[in-house]
Amino acid sequence: MALPKYEQIASDLRGRIVRGELSPGDALPSERELTERWKVSRATVVKGLEVLRNEGLIETRQGLGSVVRERAPLARTAGERYRTAVETGNIYTSGEYAEILAAELVPAPDDVAAALGIQPGEQVGRRHRLTFEGSTPSAHSISWFTADVIEAAPRLLLRERVREGTTRYIEMQTGRRPHSGRDLWGSRLANDEDLALLRLEAPSAVSEVRHTVYDADGKPLAYEVGINPGDRWARTEEYSLTN
Repeated sequence: MALPKYEQIASDLRGRIVRGELSPGDALPSERELTERWKVSRATVVKGLEVLRNEGLIETRQGLGSVVRERAPLARTAGERYRTAVETGNIYTSGEYAEILAAELVPAPDDVAAALGIQPGEQVGRRHRLTFEGSTPSAHSISWFTADVIEAAPRLLLRERVREGTTRYIEMQTGRRPHSGRDLWGSRLANDEDLALLRLEAPSAVSEVRHTVYDADGKPLAYEVGINPGDRWARTEEYSLTN
């Protein structure tokens, strides 16, 4: 079932914002431009913009119309980061960078082993990164890789940024193209590590996304657990309530 036009408009603009094509302070296309482009009424365009305004992505400024907020609160998904890397060659958007906190070989915990389809205790690569927007920490995440992936992509064990993104780097090193992904969303109270890294005050909620990416044969390429401040996630779904 196709999304309503107003949601298609919101989705298109949202994607441009999270990919960095529209930066904080940039003006969105005018209502007239959007009306002509999407061949819809002004009321439909206004409804689409209201979705983004309610998500905290845009605001109205006198003389400019709708503009991207100075600090967009939505975190990018792993799929969006991969698409950015493919399109631009750089996983990071303007003003965004990451600090690699750890890159090491460790025994696989039970949940990691289950996600990667290996036995608990097998050696896996572990990368822990802290992502910033400007000087503000916006997320921290831990990525896990099987031993064969580490052998083919040794930069994963270096404490340096992989600007093209780890998934894109693995694809280039192994020839195994990402084919599908599985994301499990959840929320919980921040633990001591979350509070320290994300500069939160206790008690604070965080969102947690467990992301697994698979190749065309259904074999896991990587498993990642991403942690974001609770106010940086919003999700919209459209679905039918009729048979």
